[in-house]
Amino acid sequence: MSIILLIQIIFWVSFFLIFWTYFGYLITLKTVSLFYSKEVKKQEYFPDVSLVITVYNEEERIGEKIENSLALNYHKDKLEIIVVSDGSTDKTIDIVKSYQDKGVKLLALLARNGKHYSQGKGIEMAKSEIIILTDATTFLREDAVEKIVRNFNDKNIGCVSGLDEIQNVDSNIQGEGAYVKYEMKLRALESDVNSLVGVSGSFFAVRKHLCQNWIDNLSSDFYMPIIAHMNGYRTVLEKEAIGYYEVLNEQQKEFSRKVRTVVHGMEVLSQFKEILNPFKYGLYACQMLSHKLSRWLVPLYLVFLFWTNLLLVSQNTFFLITLALQIVFYMFAIFAYLIKSLKKILFFRIPLFFVMVNYSIVVAWHNYFIRKDFVLWEPTKR
Repeated sequence: MSIILLIQIIFWVSFFLIFWTYFGYLITLKTVSLFYSKEVKKQEYFPDVSLVITVYNEEERIGEKIENSLALNYHKDKLEIIVVSDGSTDKTIDIVKSYQDKGVKLLALLARNGKHYSQGKGIEMAKSEIIILTDATTFLREDAVEKIVRNFNDKNIGCVSGLDEIQNVDSNIQGEGAYVKYEMKLRALESDVNSLVGVSGSFFAVRKHLCQNWIDNLSSDFYMPIIAHMNGYRTVLEKEAIGYYEVLNEQQKEFSRKVRTVVHGMEVLSQFKEILNPFKYGLYACQMLSHKLSRWLVPLYLVFLFWTNLLLVSQNTFFLITLALQIVFYMFAIFAYLIKSLKKILFFRIPLFFVMVNYSIVVAWHNYFIRKDFVLWEPTKR
C-alpha cells in the first residue's frame, strides 16, 4: 500500500466518522424508526412519587422552584417533595423551612459532598418507588410529573427522561438552543428504536430499586440508564414531560459547564466500559459508541482530517477545495469569537459553536487524564 493511498484512507475514514457522529447516526435511527419501533404501554398511572430537588446556595431561586413544584398537577397526597441542601451557606435552608407547613421536606447536609451524593441521600429519604430528580434551575410544566410517570405503567420501563426546553434564547446563544433541539431529536429516535443512553440531568425519573447501588461521585443521568439496561429495563423519553430553563449568556461559564459535563460522562463510561461490548449488549453498545464515545473523539477526527488534507492538497483540485473549505470554516469561527457582533450571523455563529463544543471536549480530555475533581458542583447560575 502506498503512502498516498494510506493518507487518503485516513482522510475518508476521518470524514466518515465526523459525518456519522453528527448526521449518519441520526439518519440511521430515523430510517429504522420508519419500519420498527418499540411501544411503551403508557396510560394514566398515579403511583406515589418522590420529587428530589438538589440545591447548593440557591436563595435566589429555591422559593420559585418550590412554588413551581407545589403547583404541579399531580395528586397532592401522592407527591412527596424533598429538598436536599448540599452544605448551603446562604439563606437557602431558611427559605425551604418556610415551606415545611406545606409539606415540603428538607434534608440539610452539613458539608458539601456534591450533587450526586446529595441525590443519593434524597433517594434514601424518599418513601416512594418512583423517584424524580431535578434541580433549582429547571422548572416543570404543570403536567410534567403526570406525563413522565405514566410510562412506569409499562413494567419494562426503568428510567424516563423529561424533555429539555430552552427559554429566552437570544441571538448570541442560538447555537446552544439548536444543539439542544438536535439532542432532543436524537433522544426521541433512540427512545423509539431501543433505549436512551443518557437522560436529562435536570429532570428524569427512575424506579427506586434501581438506585440501590447509588454511586456518589458519578453522573446519575448517564449511569442510571446503563444500570437500567443491564437490569433488563428500557430508558425512554417522555416528549410531553417538559422541563424548561435558560441557557447562560456568558460564554466562559457555559464553556466550563460543557467541560464538566463531558468529564463526568468520561468517568461514567470508564467505570461501565463493558457496556461498549456489542457482542454482549448489541444495539445499545452501538448507540453508546455512536452517541457518546465517538462524539468525544471528534476533535481527533478533525485533526486527522485537516492533517491528511494538507498532505493531499497537491494531488488534485478536490483536496484543494476541501482544504480551503476547512480553513474558511475555522476562520469564520475565529472572526466570530473576536468580533462579537458576527455571532448574530448564522454563517459565523455555527462554526464558532462547533469549534467551541469540540474545544471543550479537548479540555475535558485533559481534565479527565489529570483527574481534575468536579465532584463538588457549582450550580449553573442561569
